[in-house]
Amino acid sequence: MNLKLKPVKLLLFDIDGTILKTDGLGRRLLEDMLARLCGRPISAEQVSFSGKTDPQIVREILMRNGFSASEADALAPEALAAYVETARKAIAPRHIEVLPGVHDLIDHLATRDDVQLALLTGNHEVTAYCKVEAAGLGGFFPFGAFGSDHADRAELPPIAVRRAYDHTGHTYAGKDVVIIGDSVNDVWCGRGIGAFAVAVCTGFTDRATLAAQSPNLLLDNLCDPDLFLHHVMNHV
Repeated sequence: MNLKLKPVKLLLFDIDGTILKTDGLGRRLLEDMLARLCGRPISAEQVSFSGKTDPQIVREILMRNGFSASEADALAPEALAAYVETARKAIAPRHIEVLPGVHDLIDHLATRDDVQLALLTGNHEVTAYCKVEAAGLGGFFPFGAFGSDHADRAELPPIAVRRAYDHTGHTYAGKDVVIIGDSVNDVWCGRGIGAFAVAVCTGFTDRATLAAQSPNLLLDNLCDPDLFLHHVMNHV
């Protein structure tokens, strides 16, 4: 009997700082959109976006600009909807820098039948796919977990695992779930499900800070597919 093998590893890729950069486009769009919505200048300068979900970022920006927690919570849904619509129209290939090694790694992974690719990102689902499409990576990530699913990044890995089951019919657990990201939040968000954390030093978090979080694998970049696969596929 010829049974189709299920992929044995679920590889969940973060977007910003891990596979691409947008030269601050999201920050500029959020500032402009929030300024129009609030009727006064809004600054995101003091808010770090790294490893956070879009709802979390919007709430923090509003509170940094004088809104109370309850005011920020009330305004956030309208602000997020306006941001998504603005970003959907604005994101284009000219804004995207694909990070070193990413195209080669994803192209190679897509040829393997023992891995399943997906996304795990704080981006809203719409903006996430706008970015990967603009990066020339459309079609590689059929599902994922997004900031539009939950404001708490720690809630996203279980969502991704459930969607992986819906997509493949296979239950992924423990170190067979691999989260690849560039921030502290990427390292720890999967610990509740025992995921394997790959931290890459291509975002806004320095190597020493990432190393202090004890990821399972710490890489300078994603330029060596063989090294990546050696550690990821051989760890049980």
